[in-house]
Amino acid sequence: MRSKSVLAAFLMASALIFHMIIAGEAVTTSSISQAQVSALGSASVLGTNSTSLIVLVFVNSSVYEGVAASLDQYRSDLVDFGFEDVVILNWSEPNPTRIRETLLQFYLNGNLAGALFVGDLPAVEYEMFTEWDYERFPSDLYYMDLDGNWTDSDNDGILDGHVGKKVAPEIWIGRIKTSDLGGDEISLINNYFDKNHRYRNGLLSTPRRALLYIDDDWANYEKMDAYSLGLLYNDITAVADKVTTNAADFKARLNEGYEFVHLRSHGSWNQHNFLVPGESADMIYSEEYSQIDPQALFYQLFVCSAARFTKPNYLAGEIVFNTNYGLLAIGSTKMGGMQMFWTLYEAIASGRTLGDAFKAWFIKWGEGRTSVSSHYLGRKWAYGLTIIGDPTLRLRWLGAQEIAELQKREEEVVDDLPMVIDLQQQLNGSQVRYSFLESDFNVLKGVHSNLLGNYNSLSEQLADIRNLLYFFLLVTTALAVANIYLIKTKPKSTLKI
Repeated sequence: MRSKSVLAAFLMASALIFHMIIAGEAVTTSSISQAQVSALGSASVLGTNSTSLIVLVFVNSSVYEGVAASLDQYRSDLVDFGFEDVVILNWSEPNPTRIRETLLQFYLNGNLAGALFVGDLPAVEYEMFTEWDYERFPSDLYYMDLDGNWTDSDNDGILDGHVGKKVAPEIWIGRIKTSDLGGDEISLINNYFDKNHRYRNGLLSTPRRALLYIDDDWANYEKMDAYSLGLLYNDITAVADKVTTNAADFKARLNEGYEFVHLRSHGSWNQHNFLVPGESADMIYSEEYSQIDPQALFYQLFVCSAARFTKPNYLAGEIVFNTNYGLLAIGSTKMGGMQMFWTLYEAIASGRTLGDAFKAWFIKWGEGRTSVSSHYLGRKWAYGLTIIGDPTLRLRWLGAQEIAELQKREEEVVDDLPMVIDLQQQLNGSQVRYSFLESDFNVLKGVHSNLLGNYNSLSEQLADIRNLLYFFLLVTTALAVANIYLIKTKPKSTLKI
């Protein structure tokens, strides 16, 4: 009976949503009953999506009316772009669990690629201890992994556990959050969707090249990062010289026009800085980006807390939403950032959306389970990673011919990556050490066999000695008893005078 009830609730929700989609209406939170969501959410096994065709858009009800026209255009763009449909939810429920249940419902119902959060949508916080420090931060992985079990062991309202057979994302999540960026929230959202529309139609573009900018502490990563970006771009400007990397130089280069900016620097949620030998750190504050107005579209921000969207004037938000070109930034809401970039760029080069590429990276590296060294990978690096902007975007110039050309050089480039070479060398060294250990083990095994034989022989000798000793003691005891008996029973002699 329970399975029939679940099926009935599933069909009712599906029919209702389908009707509203056909009617061209936005689905509101009241359109899906709690009972329907709960029934669907009780399923324990998730299906596997072979395609990604549907996008959910959660829109905070406080901005919905003001951005409705932009949402209509966005939905039309995505359908033209190859998505089956875009379901827009006029959302007012503050409970993050309801969002996750709704995501699960749609995932079970069809081919859900991911969800875009527009406006102030709830954030779930996670806490952990690392060798860095105690950290508490918003984590959108909560919405991406739909079959993992998230726990709060001390009941303080902050998640601190994540377990399951497969703690990896089923979908991607992106955020368009502009409420604390110093401008009108609705205007900034509409401006972003306008940029998005113009990019898709070829009216917003930059030269097909990338800027790789690496500050002092990561200068040794230049070659590896350049090789990773080489999976996408032939034209890469790489700047890693410790004297050259400074705020003025970086600002100047941003206006030379780059499609992709890959940045490594120290910083926090409202600034990033460059170390200058012999001088104090050279800072760029997040609010400066509206004046800099970089001619760049996509950003990889290896900057601590650059995407901490719960803070005012957060760096990734200023870059994406307060400029005329910015479309998307990948960054972290905590210390650290993305590593092993080649997996992301390889997926983008195959024609995937940035959201699907991000998900592919997270599945491979998010838990650090495939790594020789946990220093570069795992939860301390990955759990704060998120996408600021629209994850459905692709690189427009990646057609069939371009993808084929990139795939030809993919294997060669990946094999030559310094990190891959280093891991291979570690593996080879481990195999050599294993051979020596195996040889030593065989020698010890032989010695152990000899010792075991000697031990057994000695044990036999000791047993013989013990038996002889027992016999000697027995005979001695018997003789002593016999002598005592004879002495006591011998008749006494009598003398007569």
